[in-house]
Amino acid sequence: MDEHNQQESGKLAQGAKWVIRQLLLELENRQTTIKLYDAEPNGHVIYYQLIAGEEALVVEFAQKLSIKKEGNRLEVRHGN
Repeated sequence: MDEHNQQESGKLAQGAKWVIRQLLLELENRQTTIKLYDAEPNGHVIYYQLIAGEEALVVEFAQKLSIKKEGNRLEVRHGN
């Protein structure tokens, strides 16, 4: 995980940060790179830009990690 994505995901709430970092690791293992931006401070929403690889992998792993994906917006589920 590059320094930029680590810093950007670090702005999120603790649980959301963990889930987004899991997404990044899964994508890295499949030669897919995204750049994170506009993290909601202490929140659950972050945006991304696809840098390399396949968008379908972002969709697949977001779903597996229960991340709501709308366009380039990712929202980590929280609470009930």
